[in-house]
Parts: sequence; C-alpha cells; structure tokens
Amino acid sequence: MASIVELLIARIKKVITLDLSLYPWQHQQWQQLIARKRSKRLPHALLFVGIEGLGKKHCALAYSQVLLCNKSDFACGQCHNCHLFQAQVHPDLLLIEPEKPGQMIKVDQIREMVQFVNETALQGGLRIVIIDPANAMNLNAANALLKTLEEPAPNTLLILISNQNLRLPATITSRCQKLIFQKPVESLALEWLETQLPANIDRKLLLNLADGAPLRAKVWNENGLYSLRQDLFQGLDDLARHQIDPLQLAAKFQEYEMLVVLQLILIWVQDLLRIQLTQGECELINFDYQSVFTRLARTCSSAQLINYLDVVKDTYTKLMRSLNLNRQLVLEELFIRWVQYAAG
Repeated sequence: MASIVELLIARIKKVITLDLSLYPWQHQQWQQLIARKRSKRLPHALLFVGIEGLGKKHCALAYSQVLLCNKSDFACGQCHNCHLFQAQVHPDLLLIEPEKPGQMIKVDQIREMVQFVNETALQGGLRIVIIDPANAMNLNAANALLKTLEEPAPNTLLILISNQNLRLPATITSRCQKLIFQKPVESLALEWLETQLPANIDRKLLLNLADGAPLRAKVWNENGLYSLRQDLFQGLDDLARHQIDPLQLAAKFQEYEMLVVLQLILIWVQDLLRIQLTQGECELINFDYQSVFTRLARTCSSAQLINYLDVVKDTYTKLMRSLNLNRQLVLEELFIRWVQYAAG
C-alpha cells in the first residue's frame, strides 16, 4: 500500500508538471554537462553564463534532475527522486532567487544555503544548489558564498547562473567551471518562435528587440511589451517635435517596469546612432522605425546622443543595483534631456 507521502506526491504531480525538455539551441552545452556526469568528476561549482532569455535556469533544472535521478543521460521520470523533483519538493535541491523580482539576493539566503550544503543528502546522493541570478547577490551575500567555494562541502554541486558575467567578483568566477550559452543562429531562433507566437506577430522584430534571445522574445509578446514599445517610441518622437510635455510623458510610463523602459530607450538611441554614423547603410533593431530615425538624424548631434546613451546606461546600472530611485523623477530627467539632445 502506498504511503501517505507517496499519495501526496502523486496528487501534487498531477497538478505540477515540469517540462524540462531541452531547447534546440542547448544541445552543445548539454553534451558538455553529460560528459562531466559520465566521467564522475563533477566540479563543486558550475557557472552558466549568457544573456537573459536563453534558458540557462531551465537547463540547470534539467541537469539537476538527471543528477538526482542518476539513471541515464536523461531523467527517467519514474523513480522516487524524479517524482519528488517533478513535485518540486526534492529535499536535496535548493533554488535561491531574489525574494521579489528586481531585488538582490541577501546574505541570509546564502547562509541558509551554507547550512543546506553542510547537511547529509537525504536521498543519499548529491546536494544541488542553483543560484539565479548569481549577479543579483549583494556584497555580503557574495562574500558568504566565497567561503563555501573556497572550502566546498563533499557531494555538493553549486550551479550559478549569470546574465552579466562582468558583475560577478573574479574571486567567485575563478572558482567555478564556466559554461557559455551563446545566442542561437537567427534561423534556428525564428523556427522555434514560429511554434510559439501567433502568425500575425513579426518574429524577426521581436527577436531583434530581445537581442537574439528566443525566450525573451516570447516574453516580450506575452507581456504586451510590443505595444509598450510603440507607445514609448511615439512619445519620444512627440517629445522631439515638442508635441508633448516631458513631465506628462514620465507620468504615463512610471507604472511600467523601469528596466524594460530603459532598455527600450537604449535601443532607440542606438538605432538613431547607427543611422547617423553609417548614413543609413545599416541594419536597425527597430527596422519599422527607419523613417522616423532618418528624420531625427538630421537634427540630433552624434556627440550629444552618445552622451545621452551614457546617461541612460548609468541609470540602468543604478536600477540593476536596486538603488531606491524615484521612478517619476528618473523618467522626467531622461525625457527632459532627450528634448534637449533631440534639438541638436
């Protein structure tokens, strides 16, 4: 007769099913990971590096299930460990993420991890920790993690996921084996997106906006960011023509995710600079706005645009560090500056 725990797991499994099949652009990385498993010489820490939207966390979870199942190059899906994993209650897997989107990973979370890795695996195998994104750790958290990397616990694997490798301290990256996730070739990404997006969506444009990352392109569509881009770009064009007040436009966009708004402003300025510096002989990210950029290029100064680009990047960096910035004031300053620079 099945135990109460097994019945509970079976019930949960009917509700929660993790689809951990690999994305088509991850096969090279997967072969490298499986080679490490076959050799039975796993490192104590892996660092998955690549831009956001390539499925690094997805790959880390798939690999974790394989290691905890320990039956083949892919998890069997039938054993007790796989059932625990699918129910997201496996006692030997710890996922550390910011408590809320956009926040930092705190030192207390890393201290919890230290206690976790120093305990004996309850299922008799590995203890696995996934930190996503590792570049979200604050200074104290990074220092606490460093101690574990310097003196790793036996039978433990740490998988650090980083969207911004340069933001991780060298003392941490040097103690991890790095696995690079590259953007897929455009044809492969577009082929995958064809199965994920409605037929009326411009897949190439979304992929451009997502910097070639297919999962990010899919999120762009699901979260309505395509429409946000149109509204924001119309607002920037209206500002350049003095048809709207910067304060009024800032009030309109302060409720949106600030990092997304700043990303859109960045690619707006980058495309405008491309038009100017190449006399229009270039491929734009926002190719549907080429006529707008061509018109603006006649009045904008390249030097001032470069300066404005630096201002937007600096603001983006401050937001990534979770500094407590007033959204309304940040947008007001950016839009007022844009009016000044758009006038040349």
